[in-house]
Amino acid sequence: MDRQRTVLQLNPALESMLGLPASRLVGKNHETVQPNAYQCLLKGEGLTHLTGTGIEQEKWFLCKEFEGSTQIFKFFEEVTEQVKLKQENSALQQQVEELTITDELTGLANPRALNRALSSQVTRSRRYNNPLCLAVLELVDESNPEASLSDETILTASRHLRDRLRWVDTIARWDHNHFVVILPETKHEDGNDLIGKISASFTETTLPPVTGNHTLKLRFGLAQWMKGNDSRLLMERAALALNSSREEQFETAAI
Repeated sequence: MDRQRTVLQLNPALESMLGLPASRLVGKNHETVQPNAYQCLLKGEGLTHLTGTGIEQEKWFLCKEFEGSTQIFKFFEEVTEQVKLKQENSALQQQVEELTITDELTGLANPRALNRALSSQVTRSRRYNNPLCLAVLELVDESNPEASLSDETILTASRHLRDRLRWVDTIARWDHNHFVVILPETKHEDGNDLIGKISASFTETTLPPVTGNHTLKLRFGLAQWMKGNDSRLLMERAALALNSSREEQFETAAI
């Protein structure tokens, strides 16, 4: 190309890759080339996607530019298969992630599975007006609230919760140190008693050895479903209850 980015010459290899004669591009620039889909070939370097009206087969090219004294040289490498393979791998990875319903560390339900289960329970309560509670639990190190808890500590807490909940309850790991429990057919007072006892009994759990003096605490917030609540609002109310509980005293396990 010249300095005005008008095509001066096409070699046979590029003609073959594009599937068109050189005469279709020689003498053309970004404004005059037809169809418009070929404009991408005359732009700067990088990954170029050839697609659109007038293009029989979608293709991808990796383009590099070198400037001479009076001309610009463009080199194209077709990478269509590589790009499509990457797209397919990304799509498969997304499908795997969408199908995954368990937390990798604890084996508990993950947020995706929790949202599905909670949505189902809220729908059921709307239809039959059955009681439903949601609890958000937080595991913290009171001696260093900003500390990141070890995987062993998270596992110990998850097993403690799972082993003491009812078979009808659903427990999920929400993030690093938060757990969410769905309590079907449960009123606020009963749910508060159940989760309170589970939190208090954490003092009896054998905790993993750690260096230094740490005080671990399980605290929770609980909300009962009310008419007008969807899954998101019920979760927000339980989270607000947890925030309120942070100023209160619960049983702790010192190690």
